[in-house]
Amino acid sequence: MRIRGPIVDVGEPRTVGGGTDLVEITIRPERGAADPVRVTLWNKWSETADYAEAGMELLVTDAEESEFQGEVGYETTPDSWVVLEPEFLVDVTAVRSWVQCPRMYYLNKLSGVPLKYPVVKGTVVHEVFGDLLRGRDLEDSIDHRVAEAGLELGALGYDRKEVEDEVRRNAAAVEGWLQQGTLTEEDTWRSEYTLISPTFGIKGRADALRRGMPVELKTGKNTKREPRFQDKMQAACYALMLEEQGVDVEGHSPSGSQTQSGNADTATLLYTKNTALERAEETGDLAPAKEFSVGPGLLKFVVRTRNELAAMEFDAAVPTGFEADARCQYCFEQDTCMVVSGRLDQESKAGQIGKPLPAAERAYFEGFYQGIEAERREVHAEYRKLWEQTAGERAEDDRALLDLEPLDREELPGGRWRLRARKPDDAVSKLRPGDVALASDGDPVSGHAELCRIQSLGTGKAGAEIVVEADEPVDVCRLDVYPSELSVDRMLTALHDGVLKGDPGRKDVLFGRRDPEFSGPQREYVGNNDAQNEAVNLATRAEDFALVHGPPGTGKTYTIAQTVQALIEQGERVLLSAFTNRAVDNALEAVREQGVDDAEIVRFGTESGIREDMQDVRLEQAGDPGERISELRDASLVAATTASCGSRIMREEAFDVALVDEASQLTEPATLAAINLAERFVLVGDHEQLPPVVQAEGGKRWAPEHSAATDGGTAAESGGDGATADRPPRLDLSTSLFERLHEMAPEASVLLDRQYRMAQRIQAFSSREFYDGALRPANGEVAAQRIADLPGVDVDAIPRNLRGSVSFVDPDGERAGNTNPTEADRVAEVVDQFVAAGVDEEDIGVIAPFRAQVAEISRRVDATVDTVDRFQGSSEEVIIVSFVATGELSGPIYDDPRRMNVALTRAKKSLVLVGDAGALSSDPFYDRMLDWARREL
Repeated sequence: MRIRGPIVDVGEPRTVGGGTDLVEITIRPERGAADPVRVTLWNKWSETADYAEAGMELLVTDAEESEFQGEVGYETTPDSWVVLEPEFLVDVTAVRSWVQCPRMYYLNKLSGVPLKYPVVKGTVVHEVFGDLLRGRDLEDSIDHRVAEAGLELGALGYDRKEVEDEVRRNAAAVEGWLQQGTLTEEDTWRSEYTLISPTFGIKGRADALRRGMPVELKTGKNTKREPRFQDKMQAACYALMLEEQGVDVEGHSPSGSQTQSGNADTATLLYTKNTALERAEETGDLAPAKEFSVGPGLLKFVVRTRNELAAMEFDAAVPTGFEADARCQYCFEQDTCMVVSGRLDQESKAGQIGKPLPAAERAYFEGFYQGIEAERREVHAEYRKLWEQTAGERAEDDRALLDLEPLDREELPGGRWRLRARKPDDAVSKLRPGDVALASDGDPVSGHAELCRIQSLGTGKAGAEIVVEADEPVDVCRLDVYPSELSVDRMLTALHDGVLKGDPGRKDVLFGRRDPEFSGPQREYVGNNDAQNEAVNLATRAEDFALVHGPPGTGKTYTIAQTVQALIEQGERVLLSAFTNRAVDNALEAVREQGVDDAEIVRFGTESGIREDMQDVRLEQAGDPGERISELRDASLVAATTASCGSRIMREEAFDVALVDEASQLTEPATLAAINLAERFVLVGDHEQLPPVVQAEGGKRWAPEHSAATDGGTAAESGGDGATADRPPRLDLSTSLFERLHEMAPEASVLLDRQYRMAQRIQAFSSREFYDGALRPANGEVAAQRIADLPGVDVDAIPRNLRGSVSFVDPDGERAGNTNPTEADRVAEVVDQFVAAGVDEEDIGVIAPFRAQVAEISRRVDATVDTVDRFQGSSEEVIIVSFVATGELSGPIYDDPRRMNVALTRAKKSLVLVGDAGALSSDPFYDRMLDWARREL
């Protein structure tokens, strides 16, 4: 049986008769709801006591019930597995790094994968390997894959031909070995196989499977008969997960499922560089393929190693790591290791570089490290929902599209596949075009599943065609949200770059040790708007940073364009960044309209993420290395999302000024990803609209008085933020750098106070509630606009209660989950009434708080319907807001008034609020809103 629960107590290990080791651990089964029970871990599993502690989750499979002195307990058997913190998903590559050098694992998290030639070449060889498995011609594959890596190779100064020659030598090992294997039609190769283990808390992507056995490709050399131990551990991780999915390893399966034909008791490591070695220069076993047996002893060692790593991550504190027997002189991370050791005052065999951080910077680094790792655990919780939630629950939670009808599959040049399926209904989800998702035959965990990129979701209506692209074909019967740790990883890397390697002068300003400075003459950039002109002057004169506070409709995109043009005319190299691709493209469009030469512009990003009309300035990363890197480095303006700013290529770039739009929607570490690349920065945003999206609750706001020595633990006792006597509190990611600097240095901020979007009546409430009454219409024409101004509209055909600029409708509905069908009917009726009066349906937008209500309304109307988050940055002539709630405002979505600020400020001429008056009046903010909406003018 399985026994699982949080640890209450860890006993002392001891040895009993015959030299057998054991440890007794007390846990509370049933997720802590049951009474404590004793679990005895025998033999090697007793090592768990070395790193287990109270509060951690313990899972024991195949446990046997036992009784001692009348007390019923459990103990491990020879078939048992012991897993510590099974909900923390450890990546296979992390296990490999941990075995090679525990400190390397930690350093890889901090500094990211470096832009080094062996890394880039290894990626190319892996891609060629996958191509060969899919039957692609070797020379065609080499030509294509080396070209794909053109930008990175150019950044490293490599010539295409020399790389092709080296890849060809490595690929010879792959091709020759593949030709040796004889496989039946039913027993074929599989490349890039995604695996997730609910039992062992491991995830990864195997290079290939051959007869159900893992094959891992290594682009280095190994002249010994046996594979390197860390490489064996990596392959064994995949064997373990294959076993859980039903492939039998050494005769037993922890899942208890039926085994498939074949077994995974052997794995292969393929060292491609061995083929390029000369026997006259090298001795030993030069055969590229090294097979080894995957026995139960190795698999259990894999799990114990994974447990040790998961235990280290338990409290999310900054680890120190240790080098064990690692050889530092050959390590890619040696320089990083020395910097981290010096700045964090840690011991390292590699030595130290730099002085330890001041106390406040150390507290900042450690606090945000904890905050980012708390966010990582929330990402892991999303992974768990793949198997913890039923298919229906995932669909209801907007995490999956179910019961898709596979249509066809098309093999693309290069061996990838385009897969099509049809939606049976009008279900909505969190999935968006460009997302990486998990396409499956209906079971994303134990069935056939492939990572894919969504190309299109069609109209969203029933019968819409879904198009995805994947490395391998699969019948797309289900499409799931697939969590990504990319944003978490890049926040951590940005924190490392900004604090441990950042410019001291920059940090003096960020930490409030000196005020931001400005220099140079004032100029007139904008002749008809004093606030916009002041903003451009502040940005161009800033020695450190400037902030542009742009409420809704105030022309911040135009101000951005003016600022970028002015900076480029000063001879500056500018990075234009934002949280979303849409915001980057909108800002870039304004810059191009302002007259900045396209020859000076590069849009950095993926083809699927960039708007069609911006594709002509997109940097093509494939091609001749020298040409690719020259195009990037010769550009005066580079536009990229903040996530892209954390990529290997962008981290090597340098700018005079970074201008970040949507800065108030970015966490502070995410903002660092962009501003780390520039000497000065300009943040544009509005902290009275949507805040950063953060999953992990809790943590404290950063304050300069924080130091590495805290209040002796009282913060932890009162707030649960992780502070102890020798560790600062976890910091809150939901406060943006824009908001923090706006409060810390108001002299560096300009408020754009004239709005060009809304009628006076519509903007009045937001101006009073969020901007101290400072927001006003830009001119009389904006203030006086009405629905009657639209061509072809017959105002007399509009019901009297909807003719004003602001209206309220109580539909007398009833909330059902996250929907309100009656309210949806009333919204549809309002849309029809406007359309009947001559308003174009394309000029009408509907905003709802939940995707379920979006779907409910979308069934009834053809107007644009979406959530608040998706509407930010856009506007319509008519906006209708559906509130859903009845009786009371129940749910966190109603707790932050800033979300409502966004909804209320999307309308130009008519705003209609549809909701339950009783629910809205139960909250002071919404009661004031209701009073405003009902007021007759």
